[in-house]
Amino acid sequence: MGQRSVKRMAVVALLVGIASILGSGVKARAGAGKEPARGNRVEATFTETRLVVTERPELGIRQVINSGVGTLEGFGDATEIVAVSIDRTVEPCGPGSDTTTVLRRMVVADGTLVLKTSAHRCPTVSGLIAYGEFEVDGASSTGVFEGAWGGGSDTVNIAMPLNNVTISGKLHLRQH
Repeated sequence: MGQRSVKRMAVVALLVGIASILGSGVKARAGAGKEPARGNRVEATFTETRLVVTERPELGIRQVINSGVGTLEGFGDATEIVAVSIDRTVEPCGPGSDTTTVLRRMVVADGTLVLKTSAHRCPTVSGLIAYGEFEVDGASSTGVFEGAWGGGSDTVNIAMPLNNVTISGKLHLRQH
């Protein structure tokens, strides 16, 4: 093989390398446009209906199970099941308030997203409102949400028979 052939092969290899680098940059930019809608935010709204209430006044505990319908932004229509445990022996924001823990299971076509929330239910001029901070439970989540992590806030306007829920925060999907 002559010196000229070696130079041609080097030029061809260089051009293939440059084309490969440029192509991967185009793919990265194209994928970056899709990421916000599919994976770095949790934005959801639900309307919930109460299914079950269990009162244990001797313990100061009330347990509630709700079901809901709504949307999980970037993932479409969603349903949810919510398990709420309310401790009525504490009043974190004054008389008539209490503290709650919430397990929320949201189901969309791509999988199930599980959130765990600590909240305070506080009386306001417009009624009872729960203010909470959630964490994504990636170990319990399935499908596209399996292994996800993140956190944020949720607000529930408690106005039976329907609760209005707003969820907002960070969601990091595991790269499959």
